[in-house]
Amino acid sequence: MPSGGKTAKPIISQHDSFNRGLVWPQELTYTVYNGNKNTEVTITFDEKEKPFPIPEEFKNNIQAILPNTNGKGYGFFHLNQQDAEYSIRELQTTQDEVLKGSLLITLHENLLHGTISPEWFTEKLLDYIQQEENTLLFSTALSYTGNCLRLYPVQSSLVETKLWETILTNSNEQHRLQAFRLYSSVTHSEAAIQKLYEVWAKQKPPTNCYLSENDYINLSYLLALHLPEQAETIIQKQQSRLTNPDRIKEYAFIPPAVSLNPATRDSVFNALLMAGNRRIEPWASTALAYLNHHTRQREAIKYIRPALEKLQEIQRTGDIFFPTAWVRALLSGHQSAEAWQEIESFFRDNPDYPEMLSNKIKQQSDFLYRRTHLLE
Repeated sequence: MPSGGKTAKPIISQHDSFNRGLVWPQELTYTVYNGNKNTEVTITFDEKEKPFPIPEEFKNNIQAILPNTNGKGYGFFHLNQQDAEYSIRELQTTQDEVLKGSLLITLHENLLHGTISPEWFTEKLLDYIQQEENTLLFSTALSYTGNCLRLYPVQSSLVETKLWETILTNSNEQHRLQAFRLYSSVTHSEAAIQKLYEVWAKQKPPTNCYLSENDYINLSYLLALHLPEQAETIIQKQQSRLTNPDRIKEYAFIPPAVSLNPATRDSVFNALLMAGNRRIEPWASTALAYLNHHTRQREAIKYIRPALEKLQEIQRTGDIFFPTAWVRALLSGHQSAEAWQEIESFFRDNPDYPEMLSNKIKQQSDFLYRRTHLLE
């Protein structure tokens, strides 16, 4: 649902993406900007297209029209670049938390639809989170940034610099920890990996960034992936630190999934295809996610089809939430057209696949579909 643009006589229109001719009647709130002046416009929208009512004092100089500024509208709201710039300006200056939440959602959806660039989106949101004090908004912006970094190639040095600055300077301890966790999951450069290694090896995180035992465990897995020649030493060292019996058992289960040896990883995957080895479902999901980690995605494409073919069995034998966790773990590390082709091939060969499970696969592969088709 586009914002209408800024022509002499702007219009507002809506389009059913499935071409069924449907119209969604709703009351929409837009904010029209003229320099530092702005005003809200509320529209009862019950047709496919209608003129956008510009207030008289704004008619000669409309600089931006931001959609759904009260967050109550339904649909994808298209932004042009100038609207997107004003959205960021509002994020950085307004005290209206509902408006900020709505703008974050709209910006993220425009990223996914390819109307704004990943580089621009990442840079602007990393600047924005430096000043955001509301934890829900901070977490949302950080999550959207993480989605962008996993989906699209973005200059890693900028990301690492901005996130590390947040880790070191943010006044909120929870925000620093969240930033550290994202930093550790998306960073690629040798210098950044070395920083993480030093934090893990010395168990000395940045000031006022308090890591749990689980954080150090997760760091050991990531470091084993990024430093494969040191993986065995890292795993042994982390194992020696553990004292809780349940953590010790879990740590015996997952590390083979980050092994340098492809045969070891294959054996882990084949074991997960047997129901008895999925008894502790969080462990199984974690192992599957590391088998399909983005650093190993090319070698892991072969896992997609057999893992999808197990989904009906997983539904029968596991917890109600396990099928979603299984598919998310399987697909979230993949970014390639080849991975999407595996999913398409699965659906072609299973035209009568159960709708509920089919929807779970489509939901968890939506980002992969968008990435593949936007980059064509």
